[in-house]
Amino acid sequence: MIRYYLCIVIFGFSCAVFAQERLDSVCAVVKDAATGEPIPYAMVYVSQSCGTITNYDGEFCLQCLPTDVLRISCMGYQRVYCKAAELSEAILMKPIASTLREVTVMATDDILLRLVRKMQKEAKKNKKAEGHYFFRLTTQYPGTDELAEAFLSAKSCVQMRDITFHSGNRGLLSEGILENSDLKGLGRTNLHLFLRLAPVLVNFDVWDIAYVPADIVLKRGKIYDVSCTAFKEDDGTEICKITVTGDSGIVSRPVLEGSLYVDRKKCRLLHFDGQMRGLYLRAYDQARRRITTNEVQYTMHVDYRHDHGFTEIANLSGTIVRDKVMVRYLLFNLGDKELTFKKSVRVENNMLQTIDKVGFDSTLWDMTGIVKRTQQEERVAFQDSTFRMPDRSKYNVAPTVQERETNTYLKDAIRQLKGNTMQLHRGLPQSSVPKNRVVLIK
Repeated sequence: MIRYYLCIVIFGFSCAVFAQERLDSVCAVVKDAATGEPIPYAMVYVSQSCGTITNYDGEFCLQCLPTDVLRISCMGYQRVYCKAAELSEAILMKPIASTLREVTVMATDDILLRLVRKMQKEAKKNKKAEGHYFFRLTTQYPGTDELAEAFLSAKSCVQMRDITFHSGNRGLLSEGILENSDLKGLGRTNLHLFLRLAPVLVNFDVWDIAYVPADIVLKRGKIYDVSCTAFKEDDGTEICKITVTGDSGIVSRPVLEGSLYVDRKKCRLLHFDGQMRGLYLRAYDQARRRITTNEVQYTMHVDYRHDHGFTEIANLSGTIVRDKVMVRYLLFNLGDKELTFKKSVRVENNMLQTIDKVGFDSTLWDMTGIVKRTQQEERVAFQDSTFRMPDRSKYNVAPTVQERETNTYLKDAIRQLKGNTMQLHRGLPQSSVPKNRVVLIK
């Protein structure tokens, strides 16, 4: 009898300990406290192996212990700390209110020089350092939504290089009806080249035709106009915001402009918000032998981490817009998560064909939910049987009336692109686009 009661006590104690260690799924939306607008791609950190970023709608979900403390950060906002068990549905982040002060041009030149030289040394010393990432690509145009997700590895110091895929999945939702699993609008693409673009380049490849902020130090002549302000974060870190604007007289090359956020004392690049002008989309319809060329708007955002002793891509996101066509991508560093890859395929000219070739690895996809999908992304994934997702019933996958409305003219234009390649290219005939412009082409 004594043994019986002793077993009950031990079992009860074990259950209590297990309950304390049970992982909970916590979800919230991160918003600007001043405007109420969602904050996309804010970093949510618990530990090196536990974290995520908010999606395009500012939402996140994370599996953690109730006692874990979440650190939510985004450049330009005060950090928020919150225990998982006390997390509210909406997290409001306050913009940094400290007064910006101007930094002299001489100091700006010195900061940029030290920063670029330091990053070049880091890249040379850590050229083999590799990071594991979760990748998502979404494409939207009237009547059609596309989604691709994958796990990949890449050399991650300073700039992404040598990209290798390990598992992937794709889906297409057209006017609310699943047609097939082949992504029509971007059926073949080398848009992964945008993952290799950065304000400081150590391996130029196709981007050697573009000007980037590091060229202020590496090249002679006036390329950019530069301004600099400084502010302090809530932990006292002094941040220099260096804004670079391409000279208006440059028309021969694409120019990456934007703002670099630098830890002045430690001389570290923390964040970059940028946009590129002079970028063109050229598509060729083989059947009709017709070429169309349009300028696209491209914006990118990069967060960096330094916990491995060098500047490393923490997460990267970008948006490409042409008329009513929008392509979005995000890349999230998986940190110290333990991953085992059954198959690896290095990407060359065709990213989505590489995803198809590497196939689906269920052991990796047990980690789904790393970055929460938006509601529309859920529709695309859950309508497509190629996605291995549990419990579909809790999602509303029916398209809204607005989502089903189609612009006839644009739909016809997109139909011409189906089955054709849209790729990053250079060296087009002068009759097509201005010389030396970066172009997306078949």
